[in-house]
Amino acid sequence: MKIELETIPVWDGVQENCECFICSLMAEAQKDAINFYLGNSVMNPETRVRVNEHGFCPKHWCMLTAANKSQGVALMGDTYLETTRKKSESAINGLLSAKSPRQAKKVVEAFHSVLESREKGCLVCSAMEDRLQRYLYTTCYLWGEDPSFREAISQGKGFCLHHFSLLLEIGQKALSSNLYPEFVREITQLEVANLDRIAKDVHWMTQKYKAENADKPWHGCEDAHKRTVDKMTGRSRVIDPVR
Repeated sequence: MKIELETIPVWDGVQENCECFICSLMAEAQKDAINFYLGNSVMNPETRVRVNEHGFCPKHWCMLTAANKSQGVALMGDTYLETTRKKSESAINGLLSAKSPRQAKKVVEAFHSVLESREKGCLVCSAMEDRLQRYLYTTCYLWGEDPSFREAISQGKGFCLHHFSLLLEIGQKALSSNLYPEFVREITQLEVANLDRIAKDVHWMTQKYKAENADKPWHGCEDAHKRTVDKMTGRSRVIDPVR
C-alpha cells in the first residue's frame, strides 16, 4: 500500500490538543477543496470536464453557493445542468410518455437512477477521502516509527468515535503485525480515558442546571454538550458552509 505521508499537518494537528485532530485536518481539507472549485480552476477545461462528469453532492453544492462567488458556481452549474439534462433525456421522455401504472413505475425508477448516479462521485468528497486516508495512514505510521509522536498522542484528547474506528482499521496496513496489537491497545486506552473525561464533563453540565448547584463552579464544562457531540459524531462530518 503506497500512500504519500502527510507528516507536517499531522504533527501540527496533534499539537492542537483538540478533541479529534483528524476532524480539524478534515475541516481544512474540505475548505481547501471548496476553495479550489471556487477559484481559477473552473476556467481549466480539464476541471470543467471533471465537474460535468462527477459534480458535487447536495451538501457541497450548497457550500459552493454559500461562499458567495456566483460566477464560478454559475459556470459550473451551466455545463453540469446541460450534461445532466443530456444524460436524463431518455428517462424524461419516458416520464412524458408513460401511459400505464406499470410503465409509469418503470420510468420513474429509471429517472431516479439517473439522478442518483449524478450525485455519486462528488469531487469535494473524493478529495477529502484521499486526504483522510493519508492522514490516518500517517498517524499510524508515525506512531510506529517516532517515539516522540507516540508520546504526543498519548497526552492528547483522543479522537471522535468515527476516526477512532478508522484508525484501528488502517493500522493493520500501516503497522507491522507485531506492532498492531500494541497500537490497538494503546489507542483504545487513550480513547476510553477521554470518553470518561467527556462523560464526566457533560454529566456535571447537566447537574449545573439544578438550583442547588447554580453557584458552584463550571470546572470548564460550559461547552461539554458541544464536545460530547463532536466526540460521538465527528465534527468534520458536519462542517458549516464556507463563509
